[in-house]
Amino acid sequence: FVCTMAAFACISLFSRNLKVTLEQSPYGETAFAKAVSKEAPLSKKAREHFKKAHQFLKSRQLEKALKEFKKTVELSPETPIAHYWLGMAYFYKKEFKKAIEKFQKVLEFEPENYHALAMIGKIFTFNKNKLDDAAKYLRKALSINPEFAEAHSDMAHVQAMRGNLSKAIAEFGVIFQGEPRYAKYHYELGRLFESMKAFDRAKAEFKRALALNPKMTRAKKALERLK
Repeated sequence: FVCTMAAFACISLFSRNLKVTLEQSPYGETAFAKAVSKEAPLSKKAREHFKKAHQFLKSRQLEKALKEFKKTVELSPETPIAHYWLGMAYFYKKEFKKAIEKFQKVLEFEPENYHALAMIGKIFTFNKNKLDDAAKYLRKALSINPEFAEAHSDMAHVQAMRGNLSKAIAEFGVIFQGEPRYAKYHYELGRLFESMKAFDRAKAEFKRALALNPKMTRAKKALERLK
């Protein structure tokens, strides 16, 4: 079932030379996005810039968002969430070194902030020579929050790039145990099955993704590709 060719196909598919988009992050974690540290809350003026930054982010105006997040940090330098979202802005701009620096800053304040840990792990998955580092940070994030779906998805990518396809599939299994209605991850699992040439299983996952999100064009194109 797990053959050499499938492994090479999987490594190619999950090489992480992917277009970085707003969908490739825990942006949907709205509770965290809106949260403000009780120990070091955002100042009133910082909250104004923080709100503007998110508005720019949602409209894909990354330069303007970056400017507003920088201002947020200047006004509330002791607030972890300010550094986190400045890191996210750098992430979307593919300035990964700067992004990691900001996530590390978050960890100085909150060593168990699993969002920051997972984002560092995600960035390391983009470099096949940093998979050990990626796994280390992702494992740490999952030890704090075992149900963090995004970290499980990125860990699946790490396992796939290593050729451990059964372990990659197992990571998706954990996601679906906690929340089966994740169209995104059914699509990702479909991609994994496709790389293994398990086309019937791939199509089944793409169909599940579309059933949950009929507007997912990636899943539609995948099914058309497998006709």
